[in-house]
Amino acid sequence: MTSPHPSPPLVRAARPPGSRRLVCALLGASFLVAAGCDREEPPGSEPASAEVTSAVPAQAGSPTLPDELSQDPAAAAEAAEFDAGADPPKKWEGPFLAVTSIAAAVYSEPAFDKKKKVGYVRNGGRVPVKPEPVSKKRCSKGWYQIVSGGFICGNQGTTDLEHPEVKFSIKPPDLEAPLPYKYARNAKNGTPLYKSVPSKEQMDEYEPYRTAKKKSAKAKSPKEKPPKDKASKKKSEKSASSEKSAKNETSPSAPAPIADAGASTVAASVASDASAPRAPISPDHNLVSGEADAGNRPPWWQQENVKERLHEVTLEQLTQEANDVLAKRMVEGFYVAVDKSFRWNGRLWHKTTKGLVAPADRLWITEGSKFQGVELGAKWKLPMAWVYGWRKKVSTYEIDEKTKKTKPASTLKRFDAIQLTGRELEVRKTTYFETSDGEWVKSVHVRRTMPGPPPADLEPTERWIDVNLTRQTLVAYVGSKPVYATLVSTGKKHKDKAKDHQTPVGQWRVREKHITTTMDGNGTAAGDLPYSIEDVPYVMYYYRSYALHGAFWHRNYGARMSHGCVNLSPLDSKHLFFFADPQLPAGWHGAWSTEEMKGSRIVVHE
Repeated sequence: MTSPHPSPPLVRAARPPGSRRLVCALLGASFLVAAGCDREEPPGSEPASAEVTSAVPAQAGSPTLPDELSQDPAAAAEAAEFDAGADPPKKWEGPFLAVTSIAAAVYSEPAFDKKKKVGYVRNGGRVPVKPEPVSKKRCSKGWYQIVSGGFICGNQGTTDLEHPEVKFSIKPPDLEAPLPYKYARNAKNGTPLYKSVPSKEQMDEYEPYRTAKKKSAKAKSPKEKPPKDKASKKKSEKSASSEKSAKNETSPSAPAPIADAGASTVAASVASDASAPRAPISPDHNLVSGEADAGNRPPWWQQENVKERLHEVTLEQLTQEANDVLAKRMVEGFYVAVDKSFRWNGRLWHKTTKGLVAPADRLWITEGSKFQGVELGAKWKLPMAWVYGWRKKVSTYEIDEKTKKTKPASTLKRFDAIQLTGRELEVRKTTYFETSDGEWVKSVHVRRTMPGPPPADLEPTERWIDVNLTRQTLVAYVGSKPVYATLVSTGKKHKDKAKDHQTPVGQWRVREKHITTTMDGNGTAAGDLPYSIEDVPYVMYYYRSYALHGAFWHRNYGARMSHGCVNLSPLDSKHLFFFADPQLPAGWHGAWSTEEMKGSRIVVHE
């Protein structure tokens, strides 16, 4: 589908030999970049020009870094001037340009030259700019110079922060929170994404399970008998009055917190679907198109054994019912990023960061894991280990090294960090690692760091990241000094090549960074299901569509889980995003490396 809006400002790189086509799609005019993690290149992989107007741009966010990574006072003062967020930084007294289009490209020169793109600002983002435009070449409102470097066309935004379009733009990502947005998981197949809030009649039309539920409830409700005496009658009237008052309190204009869309609403949704009409699918019937008996089948999401045949559904087919009201339908397990939540027509709604509207009673807000790696230095040193796997707790042991007798010593919880000494001991074919407390832990219960050798041409202060696929661990370095360590989840292995999503081994540099970007795709093999996760947090692409990024949809760090990318906990992904180069200026949503600001090296090995 071709978008009538300007494309997101991403540049493509030369395709590596033998690369395969991207498993991504643009889902509608208002959707931004959509990229999966498996094998193929995402939009935005061409090398940008080496010409960049800024020296060292101010870094957005407030990451916690070891002392050796902290900026010098002058750089820190510069960064403080351009602190990201909805409110303008106090120290910058000049204008800000707020982006009101889908996204606005940042160029190294004031001209629409694709080779000069160095980053972009998303809808709702604000960047500090010089007061007067420097040129009006092909930009009627003029090219503004961003204080931290680069140029942006004023046609894609405004310096009037009270402008109505600014008021209704997407809120900037929250860089102080573990996740940049709130995320909601779709609970049932067929959940609609509306282009605007529907009327009650439209809700009944596009969500027939609601009508089925109402009819079912009406049929089951017992008929009320009139009160026998005056006292009972007054009591009944008082109860009705209270119910009416409570109903008025949840009128369409009443605000409601996101927490209202909890497990109870999901349960209600499941119950409502149970009473909705269903029809079985015949083996020769195509789940979505219905070619075998066109016109006689309900939509795919209403069919009886849809769960067994979801692999037949493609992302493109989810928009088949689209019109002026409905944008698309979702498959169970899809995620949307929430811009804001509100009540209307007696119902709670989520407005997504793509500008669509979803009924909150079909989704639930999900929170990411609080797991986080450790900063290496005075307290923690390599080698490190973490308890991982399905066990909530594991034991440590005391071992008599002469007799090889063992006895339980203490207990560790899942994801507990363990300082190791580096010593190993084998007792009855079981390997144990010694902890700094003099106890021992079974090797099968933990993931231990084992980084590989540093790159041969490493600069003394160069930042780089080591990923060990066998150990499922990551260690970040400055030169030869390890500064951060954590668990990861890389690509799943499979004997069937079509289902094998192993993370490739090699050495690359971060090509581009996005605070968030959507990842979706269709199944690459029989039985694989379509997937869609809006605004995956803290994404760093380094090779084709492979990236390091946050994963809030699972908490199984230390185990292979992904379609090829390196999954990190939300807190780890945020930390490493701001650690790695290229640095992201305040207000920008994405940037890519240049010759002057090279990306950090990513070294992946077994």
